[in-house]
Amino acid sequence: MPTSRIPTGVPSGSILSAGRGATDGTAADATEPGTAQSDGAGSGRTVSAGVGSGGTASVTASLRVGLLVSRARAAARSGDMDGALRLLHDADDPGAADHPDVLDLLARVHAQRGDLARAAEYWRRVQEQRPQDPAASAGLARIDRLGGRGPRAALARHRAGTALAAAVCVVAAITAGTVALMDTASGRPERPGSTQAESAEQLARQLDAERRAEQAQERDREAARRAEAAADLAAALRAPGTEPVVRGASVEVAFADGLFSEGAELTQTGADRLAVLGERLAGRNVRVEIHGHTATVPGAPTSGGSVLSLWRALIAARELSAASDKPLTDFTTASADQRDAPYPSTARNRTVSVTITPE
Repeated sequence: MPTSRIPTGVPSGSILSAGRGATDGTAADATEPGTAQSDGAGSGRTVSAGVGSGGTASVTASLRVGLLVSRARAAARSGDMDGALRLLHDADDPGAADHPDVLDLLARVHAQRGDLARAAEYWRRVQEQRPQDPAASAGLARIDRLGGRGPRAALARHRAGTALAAAVCVVAAITAGTVALMDTASGRPERPGSTQAESAEQLARQLDAERRAEQAQERDREAARRAEAAADLAAALRAPGTEPVVRGASVEVAFADGLFSEGAELTQTGADRLAVLGERLAGRNVRVEIHGHTATVPGAPTSGGSVLSLWRALIAARELSAASDKPLTDFTTASADQRDAPYPSTARNRTVSVTITPE
């Protein structure tokens, strides 16, 4: 995949280890998004089981962000940096774009790609909301050290590489482990169903179901819109000798009389019918398909279409193009199979059928 060029002498991925509590290459980020700070002496974080004053809406929003960051982090961990960025930038939740955990992960991914300027930009945005955020401070400090010159900068780059190796080990261990929430009243582990991970998965299933329902409703609305547009078009195309019929989202136009003589020459009636139809197509954004027909002739092939029927379709397209002032390339022509002759009468089958679909 395409990646940004990493500055000379900077170990690839060295900034990703500048996470929560990792300031000198001796600790690593082991923090889940949106979790509360532990009161212990360690630099890590623990998950709080309590529900804040924001109520259900606040919990749902936190779970949405947690799920988004979890998916993006998994993509980044697998090496799909572009996929991680797409997940974070294309999130449907408007509240996620400026969430500190989202901004922090954006900074890490850009740093991993070698785009230190973008990484610094996102960590500064984290600091606008959390001035004392340790991850943002550590990341910005590391960028400053890596951008420097001389022996001290070289030593910093070496330490950054060591920190990355430690971070990979810690993240792998955390991924394989299980987060247990402690009941605040009894101090006993809660049931697995109440863990944040399972809550996030439950929310994901709910969001997927809602998205599928919305997509189904949108398809129904689009189908109704197209059917209504086809009905309006059929009413506009109706004229003496012209028989438009709605077929789903399209209008199929047949003619009361045959349009051609025994060959591919239009009759006067046929020319008039096509001229009226073409005039009513003028200015409309439609897709037009024309199928030529022939009568079944003894001794001739009874299937597979014919040159004569194709010529009839081409002549009809020429007439419609001239009357509608549309380019001939706007019309699709084909020979209909002899078995699809629309009428029992030989004379009436010397015709074309026109299928018109509003765009």
